[in-house]
Amino acid sequence: MTYVNSFYFRGLNDADMEITVLDIQILKALHREVKEVSNLIAEMTAPYKALQQATKWLDQQEACQLLNISKRTLQTYRAKGILGATQINRKTYFRLSEVELLMQGERPLKKQKK
Repeated sequence: MTYVNSFYFRGLNDADMEITVLDIQILKALHREVKEVSNLIAEMTAPYKALQQATKWLDQQEACQLLNISKRTLQTYRAKGILGATQINRKTYFRLSEVELLMQGERPLKKQKK
């Protein structure tokens, strides 16, 4: 018994085209397997959801807007260690929690000397 049939025909502009016809049972089985994989991925990533949501990252523009400062001032904060940053593929990101601390005045604008 054949469950998959492929048909070839010449389409517009003389391009070869293929139509594949699947039996409904195969399609349902494929749907079940995709759902199972999706559920497995959800189970595997569940422990990291809270961490992902807790660590919100801002790009340079967002951090500048929140702090109401220029990009150069933000760079100075980074260079002086006032605000930590992470760089991924030449793009700089800042933790929202650190930006909020700076906004609330809980982080000094000058690095403490030892």
